[in-house]
Amino acid sequence: MTQTILDVRGIGPAMQITLAKHGFVTLGDLANTTVEKLIITPGISEIKATQVIADARNLVSATISDANISSSNTKDKKDKKDKKDKKNKKNKKNKKDKKDKKDKKDKKDKKDKKDKKDKKDKKDKKDKKDKKDKKDKKKSK
Repeated sequence: MTQTILDVRGIGPAMQITLAKHGFVTLGDLANTTVEKLIITPGISEIKATQVIADARNLVSATISDANISSSNTKDKKDKKDKKDKKNKKNKKNKKDKKDKKDKKDKKDKKDKKDKKDKKDKKDKKDKKDKKDKKDKKKSK
């Protein structure tokens, strides 16, 4: 919520108009002035000027503090979201890496199995041929 001069204790609509005529339009104008400058305004005593300036400074300080807290909260939320996004991205990459690794292993296992089968088939074929040759040799004797 934006604070205005009307939020300062003792300042009503009529005094707001009077202050504006003397160059005090915003809370910052009141917060950054001196008692000597403010008492020139009709209806403002030295005591009231001191109180108005103190209240304006408190309101400005609270507004800045609220803005910093809001900004900090927004930054915290953004940091958390960035951290979560980074974690999700890392998890996706890890899952992809695991899948790629598994696919690579499966492909290697399949190739090894095929090579082993081919080797066995070749050996069986050779054994069969050797057996036939042996048989033929025996027959020819």
